[in-house]
Order: sequence, then structure tokens, then C-alpha cells
Amino acid sequence: MLARLKPYAVLEDVSPDNGPGWKNSRGEPKAKWNGNSIVAVWHSMKWGKEDLVVYEIENDKVKRTEKIWPEVVKIFDRDFKTRFLKKYPAEDGYTFVSDEDRAKEIEFEDHKLILNVFAENKPNLAPGPVWSAELYAVWDLDKAKFDKVDFKPGEISVRKPED
Repeated sequence: MLARLKPYAVLEDVSPDNGPGWKNSRGEPKAKWNGNSIVAVWHSMKWGKEDLVVYEIENDKVKRTEKIWPEVVKIFDRDFKTRFLKKYPAEDGYTFVSDEDRAKEIEFEDHKLILNVFAENKPNLAPGPVWSAELYAVWDLDKAKFDKVDFKPGEISVRKPED
């Protein structure tokens, strides 16, 4: 939850469905602040980040909420459905994965949020058809939309079972 410390007050419950027991577990909310008034909040899942929302706080209240994650998912869904599921309709979905070694995944730069998001359909290295993609994008916090989008679909391949 987003909270004011002195005097204590809850400003926003960022994950009402998970309850307070997520510390170091799937779904745990994580945050990155840009100064004192803007914070990006996401949920740390098994393989990576999900549910990115930016909150702007003013006068001890949430002034504005920008739900960025649905826009990210639309970009990945379009490629997954049109390029991958047409060829492999029995496959059931993809997972967002973290790759902090390649790039910082969420970074503020002035009034912009720089995103590096990665997804795969088989992050557990299971055999079968493999799809992956990367998104490098800039979210303009003032306009509440993407300024730049560089979507890079990976090569579709088939992973053979290990002997």
C-alpha cells in the first residue's frame, strides 16, 4: 500500500486481493520512486514483473493513476496471437520474464518512464514451440501514453526435448 508516514495514513491499497502476506513471495508489490510525488508500482511474479501502475501523489492524496500494464500487454498479445497462435493454436500463453542483466527494466527519466519488457511462452525451457519478444518503450507521464515503442519479436522455433 502507498502510505504517508507522518501522520500515518493509507493513500492507496496497491494490491487488495493479495493481502499483507506477500513479503518475498509471488505478487509482492515493488516500487520505484521518481522524487517524492511519482511512483511506479508493479507485482513481482515468479518469472518477472506484472501489473505496472504509476501513481502521482499531491497533498497527501493520489492525484492521478496511470495503468500502463494493459497497454504493454496489448503490444505483446498482438504479436503472440497473429504470429504464433496462428501457427501453433494449441499453445496457451506467454509469461513476462525479468532480465536485469540485459537492461534496467523500469527507469524514470524526467517525466518519462523507460520500459524494457521481455516475454516468453516457455521460460521454464520446456520442449515445443517457442515464442519470445522484447519491448523497449518510453511512457510519457504527462500525456499518459507511449511516446516511443520499439517491439522486437524473437524468432519462432521448436525446442527439442533433452535426452
